[in-house]
Amino acid sequence: MPIAAQEFPSGASWQGLRSVSWLQSLSDEKLAVLATQCRWHRLEPGQMLHGPYTDRRMYVLVGGMLSLGSYSASGRAMVFGHVEPGFFFGAFAPPQPQVSVQVHAMQASLVASLSNEELEALIMSEILVMRAVVQHLSELTGVLARRVVSLGTLSVRGRLHAQLLEQAEHAGIEGEQALLSPAPRQNDLALMLGTSREEVAREMSRLTRLGLLRREGRNLRICHVDGLRVLLEEAR
Repeated sequence: MPIAAQEFPSGASWQGLRSVSWLQSLSDEKLAVLATQCRWHRLEPGQMLHGPYTDRRMYVLVGGMLSLGSYSASGRAMVFGHVEPGFFFGAFAPPQPQVSVQVHAMQASLVASLSNEELEALIMSEILVMRAVVQHLSELTGVLARRVVSLGTLSVRGRLHAQLLEQAEHAGIEGEQALLSPAPRQNDLALMLGTSREEVAREMSRLTRLGLLRREGRNLRICHVDGLRVLLEEAR
């Protein structure tokens, strides 16, 4: 049985909103006022966040990491993606979503939420916040479009290559290499790619034999990013 998120006074944690990129234009005073309007939630690893996509509130991750996913009627799981600090979700969702979305904490996390009315008042009164929200939504649309194209046109191998490259770009590429820390779990990759853990494990082993990947303790090093790009182009 999932445990409900705990709420706590915002006074000690409003400074965390300063790290949210689309709120950076607000003064400390405005952030302090905004924090009093928020509901705050602390989540432990594995804990579910109740409310998103059902209560018409906007949620923003202030610290930690979340996973967004769903289950089909047959019980098959699918992970839509991982949420990092600054990402917002749930806002303007329809009252009865066609797909049930579940949000779980991958690590200890801090989440704030605003009602749609409070969010609308904020973006209507702060033009820079409005622009930042529109930019965020535009970037999210691009990410989702790439994900749909990947799922519809690439083999499991190709989808894995694309996901590893995306994570490499996010982690930062230096020369030919990128360090994913910690290494993505094979089960998580399988859920994101719509395949089995065994298929992911086989391809990861093949990439390791080719010298493109190397485990380093709890981390995964992509040794030749361009080589991975070549494999992805061959799969298209």
